[in-house]
Amino acid sequence: MARNINEIIARLPKKERDWIEAKAAQMSRDTIAYADSVGEIRRAMDKTQSEIARKLGVGQVAVAQLEKRTDLLLSTLRRYIRAAGAELSLVVRTKQGAEIVLQSLGEVAVKRKPATKPKRTVAAAAAAWRGRVQGE
Repeated sequence: MARNINEIIARLPKKERDWIEAKAAQMSRDTIAYADSVGEIRRAMDKTQSEIARKLGVGQVAVAQLEKRTDLLLSTLRRYIRAAGAELSLVVRTKQGAEIVLQSLGEVAVKRKPATKPKRTVAAAAAAWRGRVQGE
């Protein structure tokens, strides 16, 4: 009878299970901290390409292709990271050691309707026309 790792861990004493969970969490944080690809981040977040694809509304193949890219739009990267269950922060570090967190770069702008000018009434338009005519 085949057993999986979760069944084996479930049978361990609580102290050992807690140690394994803490060690796994630390390894996951380390993987994310030193990740050099979005695929590594996804794996550290324990997500599959199919899960990410469902949240992004694309196919699994599109996620696989995205993970191979070396150049992404910030908005695409932000959506991918959110789909993985994390948040993207963009930090600028100056030579003097200051850190500047960029809040809105990469956000998808919400398109708003342009403000409409108040329509002039016929009476107001006529008065303006009379004013021009009389002023001549």
